[in-house]
Amino acid sequence: MLLVNFSRVSKDYAGNPVFRDLDLDILEGARIGLVGENGSGKSTLFKLLCGLETPTSGQIARKRNLTIGLLQQEVDISEYSKTIFEAVSTASAELPGLAKRLGDLETRMAASEVVADADLLERVLAEYSQVQARYEALGGYTLNYRVEAVLNGLGFASHEHTHLVGSLSGGEKKLVNLAKILLRQPDLLLLDEPDNHLDIEAKAWLEQYIRDYHGTVVIISHDRHLLDRAVTKIIELEDGTLSEYAGSYSFFVEERQLRLERRKETHYLQQEEIKRLKESMHQLKGWARMNSKFAARARNMERRVDKARSEAIARPIMTRDRINVDLDAERSGKKVLEIKGLSKELGGHLLFAPFDLLLMYGERVGIVGPNGSGKTTLLKTMLGLLPPTTGSVKIGASVSVGYYSQEQETLPFEKTPVDYIRDLKKLTEPQAISFLRGLLFTYEDLRTPIARLSGGEKSRLQFARLMLTESNFLLLDEPTNNLDIASIEVLEGALDDFEGTLLTVSHDQYFLNRNVTKILALEPGGRVRVYPGNYADYLEQRAR
Repeated sequence: MLLVNFSRVSKDYAGNPVFRDLDLDILEGARIGLVGENGSGKSTLFKLLCGLETPTSGQIARKRNLTIGLLQQEVDISEYSKTIFEAVSTASAELPGLAKRLGDLETRMAASEVVADADLLERVLAEYSQVQARYEALGGYTLNYRVEAVLNGLGFASHEHTHLVGSLSGGEKKLVNLAKILLRQPDLLLLDEPDNHLDIEAKAWLEQYIRDYHGTVVIISHDRHLLDRAVTKIIELEDGTLSEYAGSYSFFVEERQLRLERRKETHYLQQEEIKRLKESMHQLKGWARMNSKFAARARNMERRVDKARSEAIARPIMTRDRINVDLDAERSGKKVLEIKGLSKELGGHLLFAPFDLLLMYGERVGIVGPNGSGKTTLLKTMLGLLPPTTGSVKIGASVSVGYYSQEQETLPFEKTPVDYIRDLKKLTEPQAISFLRGLLFTYEDLRTPIARLSGGEKSRLQFARLMLTESNFLLLDEPTNNLDIASIEVLEGALDDFEGTLLTVSHDQYFLNRNVTKILALEPGGRVRVYPGNYADYLEQRAR
């Protein structure tokens, strides 16, 4: 069954087109991944789907009584005084009213005047039965169980369910919104980067939830593993147009390249045919100047040239502009990092028990563990930004440390990108601008205070710092979180070429499988264990 239909839908902002003449059908039961570079219009498309935005032109038709849920990025401030459990429990606007009505009817049924009047009692019982059926259909009797299951699945421990929403971090508030939208169970579920603040186990839970969901799901995500596991169709939004691929993300990557190659070949053949027709047209026009009987044939050939031009496909863009990341640096000494008996407690809670670690030049280590297990704290303790509870950290000779912060607090938010870059390295203004343009900053971005830049732009500035400081020991905390897939692939390529030492926290399985050769796992009880191999090898060893 068709849920939503776009017919020649266009959307402009201040006269600037986001996309033009889109046609799109979303069918019942579909599992769709929406992909495209940052700024391509994916979130705008979601707003059009659920009616938060109206098209500049074209028609959007929706199935009658269709319920649509859109994951919001911000929590309503009125929810701040509620506990996490209370906020998620009120996901269905109808359930609290039904619960109150059931209570009122139960009180009425016990009233002496109702008990004494058989007709009135029958009417009250009939209404009670009707309200009870609706309450049961909406899952009222299993609500508490479902709230607990969703919160636990998304990584909220049971003791955290009573925490006030207002006390949560920005990422945790977004997870509360995700829990609410999952509990609401709309016919069409629109998830805009729901996995950004999920650890690997919570992502696995979300993958299964999407696969089992009773309705239709469209998800925007930059996590290639999740897109491979959870969706059966990829829709790419590029240059204001949509392209559909029936399959997983891996299928999309291969099929997209094949389509580009076919378009390139078709374009070449069409241009060769146009060239041949133009040569015939010019020849006929030359003959017509000497003999008028060729004039009609020349005009006919000109019409054929015009028709061939109008039907020719545009030359496909085989290689897109991507950020330029070069992490090359001078070699350090053999021993890069030596940890002895390192442990850390916060607020009486043991994050990691004493452990030893020796990191040699060129090693690539991924740090994994559930949210809240202490991964970021471990990095900061290694860097000396936090004091250890016990133990010591020693950085080796000739080691230049480069730190990428998940929260991006290392950036001077009051400065502009140009000023920041020139503080890092002695560059002329034109040199700084040229460098930043290689990271796809616009001229407007260059003069904008860093505080007003997007998360992706701030991430690119952190990579700029790593490049300019020529760090040979990289400590990266969730480096892929704010990047689109194209930029993640550039980063992976840069790390392939990087000959130094890498220590990275990540929940991106593709990234870990490609870029690390050892896993440092923070396990329950504060135990720290090292596993040889990438993340797939780690999973296999843990299963055994």
